Amino acid sequence: MNQNVIEVNQSSFQQHVIQRSHQAPVIVDFWAPWCGPCRMIGPVLEKLAREYNGRFTLAKVNADHNPQLSAQFGIRGIPAVKAFHNGRVVDEFVGAQPEPMIRQFIQRLTANVAPPSPPRPQTSQPVNDPAARLQIARQLLREGKGCNARTQLQDFPAGAEQKSAQALLHLADFLCEAARGFANTGANDLDIAYRQAAQAVERGENATALYNLLVILNHDQQYRNGQIPKVMLGLFELLGEDDPLTQAYRQPYAHAMA
Repeated sequence: MNQNVIEVNQSSFQQHVIQRSHQAPVIVDFWAPWCGPCRMIGPVLEKLAREYNGRFTLAKVNADHNPQLSAQFGIRGIPAVKAFHNGRVVDEFVGAQPEPMIRQFIQRLTANVAPPSPPRPQTSQPVNDPAARLQIARQLLREGKGCNARTQLQDFPAGAEQKSAQALLHLADFLCEAARGFANTGANDLDIAYRQAAQAVERGENATALYNLLVILNHDQQYRNGQIPKVMLGLFELLGEDDPLTQAYRQPYAHAMA
């Protein structure tokens, strides 16, 4: 097994599944050595864990050895596969499934989870190299650190990266305002959606964020001085044009702006 495939039991479940799922999704495979269907899907899950390289962790639980866990999560048949994110079950399936179905299950779970990034310099000051500066800002935004990202993106030098930096700066401003307590927002539906969108970005739940931003945009393009379209474009820039969320929300965004 590699670092993305781990064995978990009753005593380690809280740390390696519940707590770990706040950083990246964890897929739990309840199995047993005597279970034929388990032996069919186990290698598929392990292969995909290696392929996704850190975007999720596969935790294998021997159901026979951990009856309390099986009872806690209502396991009545195996294999039983449950996906955890932010400490709770968000998706699941029971029984042997073909690889394309398992792959779709994982794609749904990881759609808004960025792949691991290389280590970045531990500094709050802008670095000299624009490409490195932009990379640091992207990672800070993925971590929900809008004010720190803004430090990297303000007064960005002219060049090939400037357009991307400008788009990301609007997202950084949005997150920085959220970190400071949402000044000048009230209790109407659009204000609530605005706060929920910022909180979702902070947690890395970009699908939830884009949904709430689109709700606001469909009701009022000029909400908060027309900030919402800029924030959505910033999220698209952060995710990348090939990301499934960008592709899913580009057309609704364009329709709302028409």
